[in-house]
Amino acid sequence: MNLRVPSVNLRVRLFAVGLCLAASASTARAQGADTVTVEQRILMTPDLTPADARRRAIDAALADAVRRVAGVRVQSNALSTLDERGTRLDSRYTSVIALDAAARAVDYRVTAEEWETRRIDGASQLYLHLTLRAVVEREVGTSDAAFTVEVSLNAPRFDVRDDVASRNDEIIATVRSSRSAHLALFTIAGDSATRLFPNAYLPVASADSGRTSEWPDPEWRERGLRLRATLPPQVDERRELLLVVATRGPVAPPAASLSVMELQRWLVRIPLQDRAMGMAVYDVRRSAAGGRR
Repeated sequence: MNLRVPSVNLRVRLFAVGLCLAASASTARAQGADTVTVEQRILMTPDLTPADARRRAIDAALADAVRRVAGVRVQSNALSTLDERGTRLDSRYTSVIALDAAARAVDYRVTAEEWETRRIDGASQLYLHLTLRAVVEREVGTSDAAFTVEVSLNAPRFDVRDDVASRNDEIIATVRSSRSAHLALFTIAGDSATRLFPNAYLPVASADSGRTSEWPDPEWRERGLRLRATLPPQVDERRELLLVVATRGPVAPPAASLSVMELQRWLVRIPLQDRAMGMAVYDVRRSAAGGRR
């Protein structure tokens, strides 16, 4: 996604940040966190690349670690979840961001991974077997059911036609908060997140109780501040997430570019009663007219 402003081409480039910090059980306990070792076995299907399979295994393992800690107190436990059918994880962002979870994965380290062949019903099938050690922190406070935020987009899919951002589809978010709140909007792709608002041009982002607002709003879009769909070189399509975090009071925003784990660590520091979250998943594709760069 590109953020275009008048007289300045501020190009938001999502980048992958590998965050694989080692965390022992004793360190996790000292920080009030839990560590969980999780195994995942992902079937390699024709629609997956090896990188896709690895990402899917990591996402599923983190989601399982959160569910384990949120349900039962553990310090250094192990569980195994085998995806024998290679089920598509279309809700991967919901699992990773875990909007309704009582805990969050804030760090992880892949401890082992290998490709293995299994014979099922007489046929050989290739699997990625991955073991991951996750650090999970519990949320603080109690959610306020009356504090909600809703987000929608002007389309479910956006086309990238050219290197010139103005020729690509425009992305507009509509946000409604049940209470007056401060807002932070992020776009997430793969392991990386980018803070869209607040930014240098709109240092304060807020919502009035019960009213809908557009981001960017019509006035700023007229002045040239627009969100445009983009894709990295050699990528023809991908699924992304727009995440909106509403808080009762001002909260210092995280870095403009960060990893999903860094975003999780920022979120878990905000008490549940002071925070509401909404998200919209969308697809970005390179159109036939644009072709691959």
